[in-house]
Amino acid sequence: MTERLILKNLCVKYGNLKILEDVNLTVNSGEVVFITGQNGTGKTTLMKTIAGLINRSSGDIFCTPKISYVPQNEDSNLDFPAKVKEIILTGTQRPRKLFYTRSDKKAAMKSMQTLRISNLANRELKTLSGGQLKRVFLARALCGDPELLLLDEPCAGLDAESHEFLYEVLRKIRDTGTAIIIVTHAESDLDEIKPAKVINISHGRIS
Repeated sequence: MTERLILKNLCVKYGNLKILEDVNLTVNSGEVVFITGQNGTGKTTLMKTIAGLINRSSGDIFCTPKISYVPQNEDSNLDFPAKVKEIILTGTQRPRKLFYTRSDKKAAMKSMQTLRISNLANRELKTLSGGQLKRVFLARALCGDPELLLLDEPCAGLDAESHEFLYEVLRKIRDTGTAIIIVTHAESDLDEIKPAKVINISHGRIS
């Protein structure tokens, strides 16, 4: 297996407040890691730090550059008049890349098919349900063909059918060799993908 993420003695502070302290973690290709813990213990901070959205205070992060992060709540302006297929296509963007290629468009089509949302391609975000939006943002993440996929509470607010389908998709993604880290509050999620590593964060530390 190939190492997709290594954290060594990772610490994150907001001013003088320690949010994460001495976090060590290794995630390999095709491995699934569930992160559990109470609210405010640093789970989302950890995900954002791995994704490069928050700067670490100390420690080391060794991570594949092919990484996609899907937060629990997207900051996208749902009133922006963009179609689903256009939003998903942005998942192929890279620095200094000016145009979408035919390959990019094929990747967008493939990810829509994987999430069974091809029928939504020409819809605007503001017309979608919460479950449909979850699929759109996951499809966007898959467009970049990530080697590491970060998901923060991916099933929050989903009905039972959508929950089951999402984990069906994640198992298939895992089987392609993608490493997946999932933040969840639901203990039932831990039975959805096996084998998997389960870690708990308490007071900013892995326990």
